[in-house]
Amino acid sequence: MKIPCRLAAFDLDGTLLNSEHVLPSENREALQQLAANEILVVLVSGRMHRSMQPISDGIGLENPIISYNGGMVKHARSGEVYHHTPVPADYAMAVVKDCLEQNLHINFCLNDELYVMEQNEWSELYESRTGVPATPVGDLRRFAGETPTKLLIIHTPDKLPSLLNTFKTNYAEKLYVTQTQAEYIEFMNPAVAKGRALTALANRFNIPMDKVVAFGDSYNDESLLKTAGFGIAMGNAVAPISACADYITATNDENGVAKAIWKLIL
Repeated sequence: MKIPCRLAAFDLDGTLLNSEHVLPSENREALQQLAANEILVVLVSGRMHRSMQPISDGIGLENPIISYNGGMVKHARSGEVYHHTPVPADYAMAVVKDCLEQNLHINFCLNDELYVMEQNEWSELYESRTGVPATPVGDLRRFAGETPTKLLIIHTPDKLPSLLNTFKTNYAEKLYVTQTQAEYIEFMNPAVAKGRALTALANRFNIPMDKVVAFGDSYNDESLLKTAGFGIAMGNAVAPISACADYITATNDENGVAKAIWKLIL
């Protein structure tokens, strides 16, 4: 079986990157071969653009990057911003105040910079995974009136399901609230989704969706895999992602991306 493909989209953590958040050489080489075959290779992640840029550069890509779960689409080389959908200021401050009341750590992503109240184990965890250092500013309410691209709570995995349900209920139809890692809850504009950004990008390059292939593993990849003409889930994917995929490859620690590329596309 060979899939017709003109655009290939890849989630990062849990998909293209291994469990150490490192890009295996096998995956890098497979993506380089896609590009050499004139297939548009697009990185898609909940990460900030600035943490995705080095990965894109390391592969040698010169394509747009979909960051912040689709909240921003920015070209890796020219820096041109194709699309940006931030969180409304009032809702951003409401989340900040909720987190202050519950003593929750929160990342405030504004203008592709990362702000936190204080440096702690959670800010260090995030930096170790993404390479983005946090700037401690004390009370985040100082940003009242600003429109961040994303807010991110980092907490222990055992407490996350309860927190996720509460925040989804409290901000229903106001914000897009999703879990992206075992410790992460992210808040974005309700118009944001990886699938929507992928559709807009494919349209920009006149690529029909039936020629788009997407790879993912976590809850925020559902729209990505459902929108693409062919969706590939990792062997380590959560159940809802495996259920909506057209194909399941090996895990991210078994170079599942490279294996699927060589078997299905190249």
